[in-house]
Amino acid sequence: MSQELRYWERVGMYVTKDFAEQWAEKLEAGGDSTRGKYLDDEVEEYIAPVIVSSRTIRREIEELFSKPFEEVELPPETQAILAISQMEKQKVKRIKDLKAEGYSLQEAKELVSSEINLAVAEIMGIDLEEFAERQEEHFKDVKGAEAQEASVDDGEE
Repeated sequence: MSQELRYWERVGMYVTKDFAEQWAEKLEAGGDSTRGKYLDDEVEEYIAPVIVSSRTIRREIEELFSKPFEEVELPPETQAILAISQMEKQKVKRIKDLKAEGYSLQEAKELVSSEINLAVAEIMGIDLEEFAERQEEHFKDVKGAEAQEASVDDGEE
């Protein structure tokens, strides 16, 4: 098994050569239509990713599979995805267990959701209290800006 898998940093996970080649084919088939944007939280702007040529991707795959298997520590983002996936698989059982402990269905669902959020925050190194404070500040700023706009647009000239 370790002979078939390689960690591909570009996609942040272990892949087989077949998967990597299929991924490259999809990129080639999609052309420019596969472009999207992502939100850069630091500057609060949508950024277009740098598009890599299919030739570069193909060379990367060949180089990746020409080397022996090497185990790496998965990045926090990948660890979070795997943790969420595992927790989602166990979600129904966990809800039933909580109901058996006396929680209502709604309480059980909220607890499971909270457990998933906490696990992801821990893996990603996110301080939830700090995040909640930043969100609250952001909402205050937005409401303040809306109130200021409303007072300017009140019809008086």
